[in-house]
Amino acid sequence: MGDVYRKDTVDRTHYPAFHQMEGVRVFTDLKETFGTTDVAECKILVQRDLKNVLENLARHIFGDVEMRWNDDYFPFTDPSFELEVFYNDEWLEVLGSGVILDGVLKNALRDPT
Repeated sequence: MGDVYRKDTVDRTHYPAFHQMEGVRVFTDLKETFGTTDVAECKILVQRDLKNVLENLARHIFGDVEMRWNDDYFPFTDPSFELEVFYNDEWLEVLGSGVILDGVLKNALRDPT
């Protein structure tokens, strides 16, 4: 753990204080979880599950708001995307996410297959 600094212009959606958390879900038995061991197919299912979980989280926090997904880039996930909600008459980015790269899992001594 260590300090993290991010230079942002302070406005109603940005503040120079660290308030980020990471969540990771690793599936250990692809066949049992998804009914297949095809890694490409499983990644599509993981992406669908991830988006569903995060949309439900956003609904819990913001209520029944309009949402949209945008493609994004993070060096440790592929695909990467961000979720925006329409809140107080404007689009607000609320989170970034993605499917963890196989190399990240291998570095953590987890077999991605």
